[in-house]
Amino acid sequence: MQAPYPRTAYAWYVVALLIVGYVVAFIDRGILALLIEPIKADLALNDTQMSWLMGPAFGIFYVTLGIPIGMLADRYSRRNIIIVGIVLWSLATAACGLADGFAELFAARVMVGVGEATLAPAALSIISDYFPRDRALRAVGLFNMGQSVGAGLAFLLGGQVILWVTASDGIDWPVLSALAPWQVTFVLVGLPGLLVALLLRTVQEPVRRGYLQVGSPADSTAMQPQGLRAALAFMRQHGRAFGALMAGNATITIIGYSFFWIPSMYARTWNMEPAAAGIWYGIVLATMGPMGVIVGSQWSSRRYARGESDAPFSVLVIVLGTAIPFCVAMAMAPSAAISIALLAPAMFGLAAGSATSTAAVIHVAPAQFRSKISAIHLLVISLAGLFLGPTSVALLTDKLFADPAALRWSMLIVAAVVGSLGVGLLASSRQAYRKLAVEADTWHGR
Repeated sequence: MQAPYPRTAYAWYVVALLIVGYVVAFIDRGILALLIEPIKADLALNDTQMSWLMGPAFGIFYVTLGIPIGMLADRYSRRNIIIVGIVLWSLATAACGLADGFAELFAARVMVGVGEATLAPAALSIISDYFPRDRALRAVGLFNMGQSVGAGLAFLLGGQVILWVTASDGIDWPVLSALAPWQVTFVLVGLPGLLVALLLRTVQEPVRRGYLQVGSPADSTAMQPQGLRAALAFMRQHGRAFGALMAGNATITIIGYSFFWIPSMYARTWNMEPAAAGIWYGIVLATMGPMGVIVGSQWSSRRYARGESDAPFSVLVIVLGTAIPFCVAMAMAPSAAISIALLAPAMFGLAAGSATSTAAVIHVAPAQFRSKISAIHLLVISLAGLFLGPTSVALLTDKLFADPAALRWSMLIVAAVVGSLGVGLLASSRQAYRKLAVEADTWHGR
């Protein structure tokens, strides 16, 4: 007999703290996108170098450490793993503000990625053990709201900070000397994460639930974490379902990271100030992103409650298929105002898809290797998003068009090609996922 679930109020308190952590992570991850133009000017960098700072520099260890961290999270305190990670990435973000060249900024961004690699696998595992199965879908979806809220706040707060610092012509600190506005921005957004790490000390490690029976019911090995090989074997056994999920979420991630160029696109195409472009983009992210997450999560949870075992996967196909045309149209708009209007439904659909795709993975992952499967999934989609999202846009702009003003056409190509492939793979694999979801229900006694 399983232990009772924690009190509902406390469980949601934990989710709220983890959401705050995710918000901080995405602020620290995404603030660079707003600072592209001033960093390029001060450090004499090109678009391709900036894309390496946005993608590969952050992603090198963010993606490769996910699996070993997932293995640790299936055995040891998930809370403590997250706390260590938050402290590391917060200090590394602040260190970005002290960089005076490409190499120093690259190294700091690498350490941001190392710290943030701890969060998602451990947090998703914790959330899954705090709630019954139907409510866990909603909680996991809401956790993913931190992505859009954090990214939105990165542009909103970053834009305001830049305007403030620029108006004061920099800040002269006794220890740090005179910092450029973009350097001050990194320092100011990096340090608040330390407070979140302190608050997470109040989180209790939950009982692990939903074990796949690998032997007889009396076999104690069924209740033990399994190795990476076992997790990979399980995923290969259900390769079509997991492959489709990774393709769908990779689509969202590639397009999402390509959107890091949006403030620059508005600046180059319609001569908007980077700070103003960041604020408008932040407003869209901070409003439509959470709305998409809430709608996607609630819709998925209600469909599951009505007996649809594959509810998160079905919702993912619908919302992603709806979002892609708006992603393409946004880059084709004749004015910044129309582009922003088209960006709103695009972000709504991508956010809903991100929430449901992550929930769909957790939905069919046994407890023995839930964190490892989450980490493997994160590895694949992050490799795709971080390495292909910003860099593909930059390479198309620098090499194919050889014109910085053609940035929006590069973004259009990436959204159209990647989006079409992702939606097609998802739609063709629905039956495979449904079969696995029905099996997963039996592990939870449904």
